[in-house]
Amino acid sequence: MTTRTLHWIFAVLALACIAVLGQALLAQRSAVAFNRALAHPPASDSASPAAAMARGVCLAAAGEVSAAQQAFQLALQQDDAKLRRMARYNLGNLHLRQALAMRRGDVEAVPLVELAKQYYRQVLAEEPSHLDARYNLERALWLQPESVTWQSVKDKAEARERRVTASKIEPGELP
Repeated sequence: MTTRTLHWIFAVLALACIAVLGQALLAQRSAVAFNRALAHPPASDSASPAAAMARGVCLAAAGEVSAAQQAFQLALQQDDAKLRRMARYNLGNLHLRQALAMRRGDVEAVPLVELAKQYYRQVLAEEPSHLDARYNLERALWLQPESVTWQSVKDKAEARERRVTASKIEPGELP
């Protein structure tokens, strides 16, 4: 192999390395811009929906509930179904965390648990295989079980018995 061929091979490899480095720098620049949008959102609602969603998650982790709710509500208004599903799931998490932070038996926790259950059910209606939403819904149900009254169970049993009895009566045997 000649020296000239080796120089060409090294030149091609150097150009390939420069191209990879350029792509990495572009990715870093977009990540920095995304993080800047998270830290300092623009005054208008024209911010990236994904950035609003990520900002909501950061705000929820920091304990800023109302600001996180606003960010998730902004994500709910978008056309992207996956983004809306993520926003519903995170709103459910936000409400469930608030309810868990309250004292047990606190009356104000009940509506928060009910809201969390509603959001988890909406997520599961769109994506039944969402295991995290299923698990959190189960936790919410343990915290605040659905109310079943004995009267309603008794009424259902009586209605079932009447249907069975009505199906056994011959047409000529009507009272």
